[in-house]
Amino acid sequence: MRKKLTSVLGAAVLTGAVFASTPAVAASAASSASPASSGGSFASAACHKQKAEESVKIRKTKSVNGTALGLVPKGKIVCKLKNEKARKWYDKCGQGSDQWNYISYRGLKGWVPTTCVVNV
Repeated sequence: MRKKLTSVLGAAVLTGAVFASTPAVAASAASSASPASSGGSFASAACHKQKAEESVKIRKTKSVNGTALGLVPKGKIVCKLKNEKARKWYDKCGQGSDQWNYISYRGLKGWVPTTCVVNV
């Protein structure tokens, strides 16, 4: 009985050691957060760097009336993830279009008018 208990305790201690090291691993992973969320270079192959021509609101939906989630200041680099048409035409940043880019900027993802960003 004592031998069985010792092996169970040994396994618990070993398992505890694994869990105890998990925060350190998580902290290490957090310190190497994705560059896109920190505004640095982009690691994703599906990301296309673009620069904001004007300060532009990041929207929840592909609409000028969509809820604003944040703001990309003029000249900042964003990561374009995809491009889609919307049902309505808009006139933003001096041009009209029905195209919207789904972007990521400092960890925030949402839609911006295509006319407000250009390829870098």
